[in-house]
Amino acid sequence: MLQLRVEAIRWEAADIATYFLSELSGRKVNYRAGQFITLVFDHHEKELRRSYSISSSPDEDLLAITVKRVANGELSRFLLGHAKVGDVWHAAEPAGRFTLGDYPGERDIFFFAAGSGVTPILSQLKYLLNRDGASKLHLIYSNRNNRSILFKTELDALMQQHPERLNIIYLLSDDGRRLNNVIAERLVNENLRFGVQRALFYLCGPFDYMRMVRLTLKFMGIPDAHIRKENFVLDTVAVVTPKATFAPHKVRIELGDETYDIITGENQSILQAALQNNIPLPYSCRAGICSSCAVKCKSGEVRMTANEVLTDADLADGWVLTCTGYAMGDDVVVTSPNPIAIGSSPKSNSP
Repeated sequence: MLQLRVEAIRWEAADIATYFLSELSGRKVNYRAGQFITLVFDHHEKELRRSYSISSSPDEDLLAITVKRVANGELSRFLLGHAKVGDVWHAAEPAGRFTLGDYPGERDIFFFAAGSGVTPILSQLKYLLNRDGASKLHLIYSNRNNRSILFKTELDALMQQHPERLNIIYLLSDDGRRLNNVIAERLVNENLRFGVQRALFYLCGPFDYMRMVRLTLKFMGIPDAHIRKENFVLDTVAVVTPKATFAPHKVRIELGDETYDIITGENQSILQAALQNNIPLPYSCRAGICSSCAVKCKSGEVRMTANEVLTDADLADGWVLTCTGYAMGDDVVVTSPNPIAIGSSPKSNSP
């Protein structure tokens, strides 16, 4: 568990603030651009876990998260109303699969964002632009009006510093520029430089927004492997209850240097059984949305009742979600590998 000290607070709007954090131990927190951290608080003798996207780049000294007030959100209201410099928060290690790969050669990378969905994308843009590369980056960013554009000063500065690599298109619904299927397809075709089959797409925003963009891309012939989406991590989510009946089974969990042999009860997910046995598997949403609990299945079969984050490629590589994953036999072995990978080296003139 991380212990993070609040070093500074920057208000982005009346209901949005960025918190700059350092680890109490003095070590730098490793994470990948596009990931999130899960804050852990004790509230009325109950543990609360809420996940927030990281808005800083891994190249920066301080880790930064940006928090938006959520209607009826206990923790977001508390943070925005009471957090102060010097506070120490507990958090799980960074997680999430909305991350960048190695992109050699020339290609277009499109980022579709709506509202505060731009938060992890800002991290990705800063990371990519701090490295040599021939790819062209396109941010298509939807908001209600000019006042609601998050990080506009920082985004405009990035575009001015890298005019040959970064293109930003602001769409404001109050001005009649609302993204739809026709506009999304047109913007992609108008801005392509290196061919649609080489293009990559990152989507972050409300569910309906991402569904519309994804369906448009699918209609254009973009393969699933070239599309990544990040769900808004809800402030409150319901625990998924399976409709099927799952029998008890033995499960082996490999976590770091430790190995645990447990038995999952009837209709008990692997995560539920692990937590019942005091095994510190990471988790956040418990609803198949965020991927904090993702592990690799080395043997046996794990059946998931919900999955909104793992792609077909992830599934083929053996990834499963323990929060909605149920053992289908006594031969299941899952391992929790280190999700942090060291990326390419930044340029010497880091921004």
